[in-house]
Formats: sequence, structure tokens, C-alpha cells
Amino acid sequence: MTRPLLLFAFCLLAVAFYCSAKDKRPVYELVTPRKITLARFLSKVAAANLDYAAQRYNVSIAKALIAAAQVSPNPTVSFGYTSTDQSQPATYSGGVSQTIEMGGKRGRRIAVAETNYLTAAATLDDFFRTLRGTAASAFIDAVADRMIVDQKRNSYEALDKLATTNEKRFEAGDIDEVDANQARVDALQARDDLHSSESDAATAAMALVQLMGTPGAAVPTPVSNLQFSARNFDLQGFLSQALQKRPDVVAARHSLESAQASVKLALANRYPDVTVGMQLAQTTRSTNRINPSPTFNSGIFSLSFPLPLFNSYRGEYEAAVKVALQSETTLKSVTLKAEVDVRTNFQRYELAEARLEQYQGAALELADKVLEARLVSYQKGAATLLDVLVAQKADNDVHLAYIGALTERAKALVALEQAAAIWDLGDGLE
Repeated sequence: MTRPLLLFAFCLLAVAFYCSAKDKRPVYELVTPRKITLARFLSKVAAANLDYAAQRYNVSIAKALIAAAQVSPNPTVSFGYTSTDQSQPATYSGGVSQTIEMGGKRGRRIAVAETNYLTAAATLDDFFRTLRGTAASAFIDAVADRMIVDQKRNSYEALDKLATTNEKRFEAGDIDEVDANQARVDALQARDDLHSSESDAATAAMALVQLMGTPGAAVPTPVSNLQFSARNFDLQGFLSQALQKRPDVVAARHSLESAQASVKLALANRYPDVTVGMQLAQTTRSTNRINPSPTFNSGIFSLSFPLPLFNSYRGEYEAAVKVALQSETTLKSVTLKAEVDVRTNFQRYELAEARLEQYQGAALELADKVLEARLVSYQKGAATLLDVLVAQKADNDVHLAYIGALTERAKALVALEQAAAIWDLGDGLE
């Protein structure tokens, strides 16, 4: 009893050692791919996308610059000592001076910093709006590529089955060799097409890993059939939403406000700052026989300001005015682009809906019925192999076109909601 147990344990250890030695892949390659929905995928993108994380620092930097703008000039403390010959008095002095900003520079400087902060925040929102649309489109592409792989696999399996049947029929003498060979050639071509689609699907899935921003993560499996409930959109409502709340329009509006605040700051900079100072000095007594003097104290009050002879900040003011005019033109341009973007994608979505309706009717069912009928006729000798191959290709093309229409409608919906600055998809793409 003992010897068989030892032999069995030894075999188990050998198998375990062989498996561990055979699979020396990195840990991330051993992780089982996880199924992921659109909402979960977008949540991961928002939480860990590296480009988005880098952009968030711009808001923190702009917020820190508000604190920097609130700083006033520091007072200046000075100390002095004047040494003379032994018979002459020495002077000890100390003073403090403070620069007072004139023209409301500090308040206007803070206003510029605050509007820059609002611009940075809106720009970050617009970056995420674009990122979310890009990520959703990548998710849809990955789903569509998997659907294409499934369809082409079905087509290949059907052609392979036909080729195998024809080879048996040729051996039985029912058909010519050319029909058997032709069916096998078409099956091989379908298999090559399937492998190419599998490569495209793998590339599309890897793009999701990059968007999620997690190095070494398992390649996710997107889960969706690209279907969603019908939506009734209002073009005028979309236009109003986009022109008021679209982040790029909001950012351009805040940028104009910042430029206008910079004009006021440049105007304030033309007012010279005043420096107020006070100094106390003590002069020791003099032992000079000709002109002796006792110890005495003195105070000095000073008021100074620069004369704007060579630097009147006129160039800074004129440049700020031009920047404000440029920002105003940019706002008009961004607003127009937002309007055109909404109109274009609204029309794109309507056309995608109309295209999909052509396939959601009887097109797929009719293509399947035609192929089935051709196969039955071919088995009875009433149709040629060419008729079957043409029907098989037509059926495959119709199914691929249906997948393309599904994909286009889903991506058109994403583009429309991205253009209108709304988002209600979530897990709507089931």
C-alpha cells in the first residue's frame, strides 16, 4: 500500500513541476481576460487614464497661481553703520520701507488668476469630453471587430463543411474534382480572412488597455451587442445645450474674461507704485576739538516712486488689448464650430438610423433563406457550386453590412452626444 502511494505522489509532483516550468509567462499574461461593459470601461478610463491624469495638474497649477497672485510686496528692512576717524562721530541707522501697489494691481492680478483657473477647469472638462468620446468609439470598434470575427468564423465553418462534403461526394463519384477543389480553395480563403479579422480584433482590444492606463492589465473583453433604446432628439435643444454648456465654449468664454481682466491689469500697471520708508539714525558724540558735538538721534521719512519716462507699460497694454480681441474672435469661432459639429453629427445619426432600418427588416432573414435554398438545390443537382458560393458570399456580405450599420449608428450616437455635451449612454449599449 505504501509503495503505490509514494509513486502516485511522485507523479503529482512531476506534473506540477512540468506545468510550472512550462508556463513562465509574466503575471499579467496569466490573468484571465475580464468581461467589461461600456459604463465600467469608461469609469476605468476616467479613473486611471494617464493623459487625463496629466491634464488634471493644469487645474492644480492654476489654483496655486491664485494664491501667488494674492501676495503683496514684502517690506524691506535696512541697517547701516558709518565709521569715521577716532575724533569724528559714528552713525548707526535702521529703517523699514514698504512698496504700495497703486491702481488696484493686486485685485486685478487676482481676477486674472481666477479666470485662468476657470479656463483650466473648463479645458479639463473638454479634454474628458473628447477622451470619453474616443474611449466609447474604441469600445464600439472592439465590439464590432469581435462580431465580425464571429460572422467570418461562421462563414468559414460553413465553407469548410461544404468543402468536406464535396470531397466525400467526389470520392463517391457524384461531382467532378474541380468542384471539390474549388470549395476547398474558398474555405482556405475564408480561413485567411478570419485570421486577418482576429488580428484586427486583438489590436482593437489592446487599444482599450492603453485608454484604461493600467500597465500590464489583462486585455478586456467588451460586452455589448451595440443595441440601445430608441431616442427622439431635438436639434434646437442640442444646439442650445452645446452653445451654453459645451466645455470648449465655456473655456473660450472664460479665456475672453481672462484677457479682458489682463487688459485692466495692464492698465493698472501703468500707475507707478509708491514706496514709503522710515529710517532712524543715531550719531555718536564728536570729540573733535574744533567742532565738538553731543550724541543725537534723527528720523527720516521718505516717499519715492518711479518716473514713467522710459517704461510706461504702453506696449503691455496694447498687447493685452489685442489678446482680448483675439480671444473674442476665438470664442466666436469655437461657438460656430460647436454649432456645425452638432448639426453634422445630428444628420449623421439620422442617416445611420435610416441605414440600419434596411437591415433590421427582412434582409438578414432573406439572405439566410437564399443560401439555404441554394444549398438544397445544389445537393439535388439543380444548382451549381458557383451558385452556392455566390449565395454564401452574399449572405456573409449582408451580415457584415448589418454589423457595419450597427457600428455606425452607435458611433454616430456617441459623436452626437459628445458634440451636444450630454451623456446618457452608460450601459445603454447592451
